[in-house]
Amino acid sequence: MKLLIKTNRYFLAVSLIVFLLGGILFYLLFKGIIDNHLTYKLRERRNYLEKQLSRTDSVIFYQNYSANTLSIVSSNSKLPLEILSDTAIYDSVERKFIPFRQLTFPVANKGKLYKVQTRRAIIEQKEIVAGVVALEVVLFLAFVASLTIINHRLSKRLWRPFYEMLDTLNEYKLDRHEALTLKRNSITEFNELASCIERMTTKINHEFTIQKEFIENASHEIQTPLAIIKTEMEVLIQSPVLSERQMQSISGATAAANRLSKLNEALLILARIENRQFHVVEDICVNDLLIHSLENFEELIAMKSIKLVRCLQERLYIKMNRYLAEILVENLLNNAIKHNHSPGVIMVAVEKNEIVISNMGDRPRNRLDQLFGRFVKGNPQSESLGLGLPIVKAICEVYMYTLTYTYEDKFHRVTIGFSNKGAEV
Repeated sequence: MKLLIKTNRYFLAVSLIVFLLGGILFYLLFKGIIDNHLTYKLRERRNYLEKQLSRTDSVIFYQNYSANTLSIVSSNSKLPLEILSDTAIYDSVERKFIPFRQLTFPVANKGKLYKVQTRRAIIEQKEIVAGVVALEVVLFLAFVASLTIINHRLSKRLWRPFYEMLDTLNEYKLDRHEALTLKRNSITEFNELASCIERMTTKINHEFTIQKEFIENASHEIQTPLAIIKTEMEVLIQSPVLSERQMQSISGATAAANRLSKLNEALLILARIENRQFHVVEDICVNDLLIHSLENFEELIAMKSIKLVRCLQERLYIKMNRYLAEILVENLLNNAIKHNHSPGVIMVAVEKNEIVISNMGDRPRNRLDQLFGRFVKGNPQSESLGLGLPIVKAICEVYMYTLTYTYEDKFHRVTIGFSNKGAEV
């Protein structure tokens, strides 16, 4: 979730609470003002009636034409000085009871005592509530619209340096040995973040360079004595004076040296893949790559009496480093041949945006989520290095390809999805 959306949610939640409380307070205030105004007007009318009755009693006859707003009747009992109350009077025109606020008070005129009641209609509570709710809804919608527009425009302007910083970081590559320089702006926090990232990147770049040089130097230094050992072993094994026991020892040492050489090469390739050191990319036809690799494995497939089933009618093109593409396909095919039955079956298919390589084989002893781990082997007695599938996984992660493995009906099935058609490593 974007920061702006999350911030707006908090703003809207707080605003809704504030508007609800404000609506309640506004209703109480509005109702209080109306009540006070009614009471004030009723008392004004009382003063007017008292003056009129002191001058003449004609106002007594006026009540017949005042509808429900005035009532004057004779009274023989002593009345309170003032009674303020609410009542409801039936209106024959509107055919419903209408609420009134009435003021009852006594008036003495020419030796007679009168009970006077003057009234004013009250705005119904539901009308007040409806008005307040309508006003609050309009104000809230206007506030939300204004907040959204202002936040959207401000975020575009204020957060532009942040998104520019992200674009620069996404394009930056450590192995190019370029100093990272981020633009400065008028916002202090973004400038501090840029400085922190630059310092951190400089340190990471330095450590990356040291690690890269160490791996390359170590690999080179290991390969040289290994080459010498293998050469010497080949010379020794050709000697006619060696016993059978000595021949077996030399053969074992040669095999161990070859294995160590392959291990060193595999680990170096894996490190270079993970360090994103393969930048050259080109358009590659996956079908042609599979056909070429299968030709290289023809002899090994024939030796194990493996039946090869091809389904390569669908043409698939991707953009990636050719060397990595060859390693990807060869490792998958080599794994399918090595762990196949003899006789067995291999099925190679190119489908829409994916390749599927299936082979017969025993159920894996490891959990499916462990098969792509380093030095994990289905058969502990196997001479495999346990790095073929980890290299495949590393290549797929670099190019954001999907890699899935399933085992069903005695068939291992590895699928690579090329929905992302490739990018620069």
